[in-house]
Amino acid sequence: REVLPHHNVLAGLCKVVSKVEAPGVINHFDFVPEIVFGEYDNAKTDRILQVKKIFDDAGFKNRIADDIHLDIWRKFIFIATVSGIAALTRVVFGELKGDKAIRSLLEKNGKEIVQIANTKGIALTEKDINVALDWIEGCDYNTTASMQRDIMEGKPSELENFNGYIVKQGKELGIPTPVNEFVYNCLLPQERIARRAKA
Repeated sequence: REVLPHHNVLAGLCKVVSKVEAPGVINHFDFVPEIVFGEYDNAKTDRILQVKKIFDDAGFKNRIADDIHLDIWRKFIFIATVSGIAALTRVVFGELKGDKAIRSLLEKNGKEIVQIANTKGIALTEKDINVALDWIEGCDYNTTASMQRDIMEGKPSELENFNGYIVKQGKELGIPTPVNEFVYNCLLPQERIARRAKA
């Protein structure tokens, strides 16, 4: 929407756990990927129905969102909550399961995200935190987050878009985000190195 006219852009997300196995080879696992999409005003327009038909005909699991902004934030709360903390611990999700201290950090991180979302008019709740954390608990033992893998491999990551975004929004909105600030600031030096190496 920063480049194209607003009326040419739909909102959407993909629910997928995947990794690059080799150039041109993407492996997805844990569940069947799903594409969720919608108009920015959530209207069920003809073009939205046409897009759904294209996905249906191609055999892609897909859904028109009732509230695309809420769906995007629900995905965001999962990704932003676990990615940074998993990158700091540098272990697979299976090692995080059952760790009460880590669970507490993830919950606090999620609460900061809910506060930001609510202030921006998004109806996230603490139930969404629990759903995200329960999903993490149910993941395959060896699951890792894509941002976590990038950081561990010394590649540029989505740090600025995840924890960095929450930190910046917190400052703009006057909402404390201590857990996200800690995660962001601890990972930022390595992010700078990775981006310099790629430049």
